[in-house]
Amino acid sequence: MTNSVTTRRLAGAAGLAGALLFFGGDMLFYGFWGAGTSFKEGMVNVLHNGSLIRLFTGGLVGPAAACLCIIGFWHVRQNIEPRSPALGRVLFYDLAAMMVAGSALHALWVPRGLAIKYSQTVNPYAPELIDALRRYWEIAYDVTAVPAYLGAIVLAVVVVLGKSLYPRWTVLANFGLLSLLAPLAVQVPAPFGAILVGGFTNLSIATFFLVSLISTWNPMPS
Repeated sequence: MTNSVTTRRLAGAAGLAGALLFFGGDMLFYGFWGAGTSFKEGMVNVLHNGSLIRLFTGGLVGPAAACLCIIGFWHVRQNIEPRSPALGRVLFYDLAAMMVAGSALHALWVPRGLAIKYSQTVNPYAPELIDALRRYWEIAYDVTAVPAYLGAIVLAVVVVLGKSLYPRWTVLANFGLLSLLAPLAVQVPAPFGAILVGGFTNLSIATFFLVSLISTWNPMPS
C-alpha cells in the first residue's frame, strides 16, 4: 500500500514538473516582464532580438515535458480507476494523446518563431510563407484542443459526481475551466501580466497537477 501511494505521489509530481517545464519553454520562446496588454508587441521584440539557441531550446524541451505530463496523467488515472475503471482508462488515453499533440505543437512554435524573427527579410520575397506557417500552427492548436477539452469535460463530470478519489471542490482546478480565465490575464499589469498571458495554458495545467497532488496525498478509501 505504501509503495503504491508513493508511486502515485511521484507520478503527480512528475506531471507538475512537466507542466512547469512546458511553461519554461514558453518563456524561452517569448517571455518578458511587462503588462498583459503589451504581450503581442513584446513577443515580437523578444523573437527579433533573442538568440536562436533560446528559441531552439524552448522547442526541444517539449518532448521531455510531454513525457512527464503523461506520467502525471497516470497519477490522475489512479485517482479515478478505483471508482470508475473504464473512465479512468479512457481519460488517461485521451489526455496522453493531448500531450503527444501538445509536444508537437510546442516544437512547431520554432518555425513559426523563425518566420516572425526573420519576417522583415523574408516578407518581401515570400509574403505567403509567414501566413502559411501561422495557419498551420493554428490548425495544429485546434487539433490539440479537441482531446484537451474532451478530457477536461469528462474529468469535471467524474469529479462532480463523486466518481473519483478527488474531493468535489477540486473541479475548480480543472485545467479546462481555468483556461476560460485566460482573457483576464491581458488585464494584469506589469511586471507579471505578459508572463501570465504567455504561459497561461501551461500554468493552468501546473495548477491542476498541484491541486491533484495535494488533494490526494493521502487518498480516501475507494
